[in-house]
Amino acid sequence: MRISVRDEMAPVASGKTVFETLRQLEIAAIEICVQLDGSMPNLASKLGTAGSILNEPTATELGRRLKNEGISVSALLLGTDFSSEHPDQQVEWAVRSTRAAEILGAPAVRIDTATANRTLTHDQVRQNFINRIGQVLQRTAGSHVGYGIENHGHISNNPQFLDGVFAAVGDKRLGMTLDTGNFYWYGMPLRELYQTLEHFAPRAKHTHVKNINYPAEMVEQRREVGYEYGKYCCPLDEGNIDIGRVVKILKQAGYQADLCIENESLGKYPENQRMGIIQRDAATLKQALAGSDRARE
Repeated sequence: MRISVRDEMAPVASGKTVFETLRQLEIAAIEICVQLDGSMPNLASKLGTAGSILNEPTATELGRRLKNEGISVSALLLGTDFSSEHPDQQVEWAVRSTRAAEILGAPAVRIDTATANRTLTHDQVRQNFINRIGQVLQRTAGSHVGYGIENHGHISNNPQFLDGVFAAVGDKRLGMTLDTGNFYWYGMPLRELYQTLEHFAPRAKHTHVKNINYPAEMVEQRREVGYEYGKYCCPLDEGNIDIGRVVKILKQAGYQADLCIENESLGKYPENQRMGIIQRDAATLKQALAGSDRARE
C-alpha cells in the first residue's frame, strides 16, 4: 500500500509548489478532483494547470509533469449524479475520466450515488445508478480502471443499498472508495463499523482515510446521522477509530492500493498548522502499515 492525499488537503504555502509540499510530507501520490468540464479546481492554483483533463493532450502533459516529479495519481474524484436531469452527460463525464485515468496511470475513479434530486426514493436512486454505471462499464470494457462508490452521505452509507447495487451490477470493476470514517459518521457504533469495513474491504478500489473523536460514552451508541461532525472530526491520531486495525482489515482482504488522507478537520486549524497535521496523518498511516507488516511476519 502507498500513502496518498486528496489534492484539496495538500497544504501549499505561498511561493511553494504542490510538488514541494508532497516531498516535505514524504507522500508520492495524490488524488485529483475532476469537475464535469474536466477542470481540476484544487490543482489549478497549486500546479498552474489549466484546461480540461478530459482532453487527452492536457492529461498527457499533466502525466508527464507528475512523472518527472515522481508523483503518481491514486484516483480521480468525480461527484457524479446519475439521477440528474442530464444523466447522459454524467455518463460521458465518467467515460472520459476513465480515459484520463488510464493516461495518468490511476487505478480508480471515485464515483458517487448522491443526487441533488430530493424527490426520488432511495430505490429510484439505486436503479438510476445501476442503469447508468452499467452504460459506463459497457463503454469502457477492457479498461483496467476500476470505479469506487464512496460510502457517502445518507444513501450509500447504507450497507443494504451498497449490497443491492453490487448484486445487480455484477461487474468486478465496480467496487468502493472505502471511507474509513463515513459509516461511523452515519451513526454506526464502533464495533459495527469494523464489521462493516470487513464486509466491504474485498470490494475496495481506493480509500479515504479519516477519523472522528466522539466522547467515550457515545462510541458504542447508535447516533443520529452526521451527529456534530464538524465538532468531532479530527486528525487520524486523535480519533476513536483504530487506524492500525483498519489497515489490517484492508490487507487481510487483499487490498494493495492507496491509503488516501482525507482530513476534514483541517479547516478548524490555522493555515500555518495544517502542514504539521497532515504530516501527523502520514506518520499515523506509516506506523499502521509497519504494524501490519510485523503482524504478518
